[in-house]
Amino acid sequence: MLNRKIALKDEANSGPFVKTGQRYFIRLNKNERAQHIILVICFIVLAVTGFMVKIPEEIVQRFGTSGTAVFYFRGLLHRMAGTIMILVCAYHGCYLLLAPAGRRYLIDMFPKPRDLKDMIFNIFYYLGFKKEPPEFDRFSYKQKIEYFALIAGSTLMSLSGLLLWTEYRWSKFILDIAKIVHGMEAILACLAIIVWHLYEVHLRPHKFPIDNLWITGVIDEEEMKAEHPLHYKRIMDDPELRKIYILGGDQEEVNTPTARQVTMADLPRVS
Repeated sequence: MLNRKIALKDEANSGPFVKTGQRYFIRLNKNERAQHIILVICFIVLAVTGFMVKIPEEIVQRFGTSGTAVFYFRGLLHRMAGTIMILVCAYHGCYLLLAPAGRRYLIDMFPKPRDLKDMIFNIFYYLGFKKEPPEFDRFSYKQKIEYFALIAGSTLMSLSGLLLWTEYRWSKFILDIAKIVHGMEAILACLAIIVWHLYEVHLRPHKFPIDNLWITGVIDEEEMKAEHPLHYKRIMDDPELRKIYILGGDQEEVNTPTARQVTMADLPRVS
């Protein structure tokens, strides 16, 4: 009874996209959603205020003191957003190492030999040599590539940004390298978000115009079966994982250790 009350409360807190009585699977918990939202806000502020420095100086001068004031606050906003982003990244590292949910996230996200096999299999599927796509676990090889690219990019941006922020301590040679790295990585990051992330997450036909996962943190059972069948099978075969990842639906079935074992034949293929 207590578990049912908790589940109903969680459903109510998940917003209007979650229907009471339907089974959902948690993909991002509240902590992870908060980290993501803060990161998104910081990224947008950093991109806007960063590329503003490319505005020709003669255009800024046309606005007189107003233009000078705008660029003064631009610098403040850029440094504030950069500092918050660095803190969020540091917090995320602690979360991965210290929190049980974070350690599960890291273990599931860590690259495995199967990812290379899935990538080759998926390329053959895209080229028409395979009739079905590969079956993914909690995170696909594409999500892992994007995640570790984010870590590498954030590290480069943070280090080069700190060098530019403390420019009086460094030689011109180091500062020139930092400027090149900071600027090129900023362009690469924006292109990765626009070309890859937006399409892969939000603009695919069955997601368009937006995937609500970043708000609710959950997906329904049919989508879970279709997009993450291996993880679905692991959850349904493990009573402890069912308690962690399943939200709503029949809680008695969720908590029973004798639920029917799920086989791959039970899962629909992605067409």
